[in-house]
Amino acid sequence: MKTGAQAPRTGELLVSRGILTAQNVERALIEQGRTGLPLLSTVLRLGWADEGELVAVLSEQLGVPGADLSTSVIASDVLSLVPHEVARAHHILPLATRDRTLQLATSSPEAHSVLDEIAFATGCEVLPFVALRTTIEAAIEDAYAKRRENAPLWRGIHATSEEPLVSVRLPPRRDTSPVDAIVQEEDSFPVLEPVEAPSYRPTNAVARVLAVDDEEAILDLVERALGTRGIEVIRATRGRQALELLRTSQPDIVLLDAMLPEIHGFEICSNIKGSDGYRHIPVIIISAIYTGWNFALDVKRLYGADDYMAKPFRVVELVRKVEELLERTKARPKALDVQQAAHEAAREAKRAAEAFQAGKLDVAQEAARRATLADPFDARAHFILGSVLQSIGDVYQAISEFERVVELAPAMFGALKNLAALYERQGFRAKAVEMWTRALDHSPSDAVRQTIKAHIIGLL
Repeated sequence: MKTGAQAPRTGELLVSRGILTAQNVERALIEQGRTGLPLLSTVLRLGWADEGELVAVLSEQLGVPGADLSTSVIASDVLSLVPHEVARAHHILPLATRDRTLQLATSSPEAHSVLDEIAFATGCEVLPFVALRTTIEAAIEDAYAKRRENAPLWRGIHATSEEPLVSVRLPPRRDTSPVDAIVQEEDSFPVLEPVEAPSYRPTNAVARVLAVDDEEAILDLVERALGTRGIEVIRATRGRQALELLRTSQPDIVLLDAMLPEIHGFEICSNIKGSDGYRHIPVIIISAIYTGWNFALDVKRLYGADDYMAKPFRVVELVRKVEELLERTKARPKALDVQQAAHEAAREAKRAAEAFQAGKLDVAQEAARRATLADPFDARAHFILGSVLQSIGDVYQAISEFERVVELAPAMFGALKNLAALYERQGFRAKAVEMWTRALDHSPSDAVRQTIKAHIIGLL
């Protein structure tokens, strides 16, 4: 997870932090060779340090906050988000949820494909916390056993809290003063290019399907199959392209591949179905099946999809589903049309920005939420909401909003630097480096660019 620098060796960190002597590190390495366990797990088994100290070392090494499972308490309901067999196979353990954020213990925070799968299946933004391999393996078996016994909580062996608690361990804080001026600088909310207004579509127009897949061969197949039934097919291969066409082409149905470049299909579906202006449009998710997940049910429950098809799919079945949804759509009342939704979002975003700058945070938050509800693909509305949430200390929701912004508008410097600062302050150093690096490419001046570059070097 390091970028441009080698992560410090585990043994060196143990010595530099005064946890072990160099001689004991050598003895632990000999024992590690005998057992095959990771070094930190070996030290824990030898009883030479407690779990919290070792997790902090792992956190410093990987740039991810650590979770001390021995002093944590997990609500059993949280475990239902990840099947036991999936948790066991990937060494992951759900810790807690807040709104749409899932805190997840993992022994391999660099395994991004696994974390993406969890995000898709749970409908949550995943924040990984690193944990020792042996303790997470033991905690998985014990926690899921407690859940089968209907126990409301799982408690670590040294936990004292009577309520759910994630015991976080962070590396020593670094001096971040060189970049403080950039982070604290008051943002003038960015003015984005106006979105093209959708053209008028008469009620008797030919049925139109927006097909989104990064494989041209699949789009060719869909276009041929639906074209023979007199259905117009609009094609997109990337997430942001799909959003542009969703606004401008006013499709009757959207066919969405789950795994898309830039913005995933699940995220697009969730926003369509959570929007005043788009929720009337039926969505069919098309994806490969992930082992351990019942996606056919989950995509409807978590993302509001109208239907789901697994790859590879039968063309006859796809045509049947599309025609059935087109027939149902005729009787489905439409919410605000897309053009009206865009205007509503712009009005509420302007109101939110004015309230925020006047210090009326409650008013700003309500107006910004109305803007994102009217048009969830308006990056400026999400930026304003993220700024408000950051100001009131709702860190994880602010992170979620700024992540949405950089999906929709990846060159927006304000969102990138705010996201980098939030990740850094929460201990997600690797994510902070990633976001500072992206911000570097879109810096507004050479002075800012040089300051960020020096800051990245310091983090590494």
